[in-house]
Amino acid sequence: MLLNNRLTKQLPMMLCAVLVSLNVYSDSYQKIVSVDGSITEILYALEQQHRLVGRDTTSIWPEAAKELPDVGYMRQLSSEGLLSLQPDLILVTADAQPQSVLDQLKAAGVNVHIIENDYSLQGVQQKILSVARIVEQYEKGVELVASLDAEMMRIQNTIKAQHQEPVSAIFVLGIRNGSMMVAGSGSRADALLRMAGLHNPFSDQVQNYQSVSAEALIQANPDIIITMSQGADMGGGIEQVLQDPAIRLTRAGKQKNVLVVDARLLSFGPDLPAQIEDLYQQVNLNSSNNKKLLDRLAAWNE
Repeated sequence: MLLNNRLTKQLPMMLCAVLVSLNVYSDSYQKIVSVDGSITEILYALEQQHRLVGRDTTSIWPEAAKELPDVGYMRQLSSEGLLSLQPDLILVTADAQPQSVLDQLKAAGVNVHIIENDYSLQGVQQKILSVARIVEQYEKGVELVASLDAEMMRIQNTIKAQHQEPVSAIFVLGIRNGSMMVAGSGSRADALLRMAGLHNPFSDQVQNYQSVSAEALIQANPDIIITMSQGADMGGGIEQVLQDPAIRLTRAGKQKNVLVVDARLLSFGPDLPAQIEDLYQQVNLNSSNNKKLLDRLAAWNE
């Protein structure tokens, strides 16, 4: 598979980083627990799903992964649940918590490998190469990385070709008691919004996920509000969300531009380019009756 110039320049550095950071692994690992949806997706993409004996709650794709024993949420791990599966390898990302549980697993003699989780295309590619080396499928990993690079370039070219003003979008993680938790700098959602050509007004005001006041929301004045079904449900459903006094004063509220997306959009796994394209298309579809918004879509990447 031919690599484009950008990947050709990046790949040697990525390969060196993987070689330096990893020990020599054996293909004897046949009982792997994956703690992060992106790692699970990578193992399936590398056709190594037969080695999986467990997964965490965020591992919801492919559908077949749901049949594996669930060890719980990756930020609230339990050593008992993990050890009960008698794994010979546990793959986690740096998002896994608590550290005390990871230490207990290592003390029990289980191989635990922590993989960095940088929310960018290069970060995903690095993660793929790391997992591929551990399971001794490195050539497949390199091919997958090249495929992602080509797909991302195609999608970014599509977004850049729009030549309009940027669309302002906020990602709402949840709503409770009138308080809205939004995504800011350092969060998966913020990274995804930016990669899809959208402008997040809270990028410079919020770190990760934080609650914001009604005044801050009104001042942000987003064109569209993006949330997951869980976030909308916490607010009483989309119609109830749109009745929020602060939201009603925003462009999104006035145009009823609330987009509910699948949680898998935030996995940052091998399907990242497709997920970015999906979000971009959903924003277009959700705003199809709002010509003003469509006329402003996607110039943020210019």
